[in-house]
Amino acid sequence: MSIESENVKKTLVEISSLYDELVDRAQLLVDGYWSEWKEQNKKIVTSGLQPSQEGYQRAGRIAPRLKKLKNTHRVYLEWWDWKQTPYRKFQNPRSGIQIKPNVRTGFTWSVMSKHANTWEKVLFDKYEPLFKKIRKALAMLADQITNLNKIIPTLM
Repeated sequence: MSIESENVKKTLVEISSLYDELVDRAQLLVDGYWSEWKEQNKKIVTSGLQPSQEGYQRAGRIAPRLKKLKNTHRVYLEWWDWKQTPYRKFQNPRSGIQIKPNVRTGFTWSVMSKHANTWEKVLFDKYEPLFKKIRKALAMLADQITNLNKIIPTLM
């Protein structure tokens, strides 16, 4: 084994540990969003207001999720629509529909407003800038890990 391959392996271990730390940080942010979202939904449900009454709000629909693929090391931070539909009524309540981002701008309120309620904009504006930075860093680190894994066999 050459010195170069050992250095590449050390670098790979360091970048992988950094990637795992970033995934943990993303999970903490997602958990923070979910706790605020659930709390607001509980307030809405316990208010006892009917749709015909003034001040009625619908329960929240959009929330983020970390998607970890098993065949690769990549982790994706996505937004999901958790609205209950007649089709999903009898399925797992944890299932939702993935919201597709805009190709150029990513996740923006104009994309989310088709799925979300108006009170969710505050949470979206609070968390999405943080998610955007983490998404970019996760993608760059995953690319580096992939490239280093390709280089190691050529150095041996």
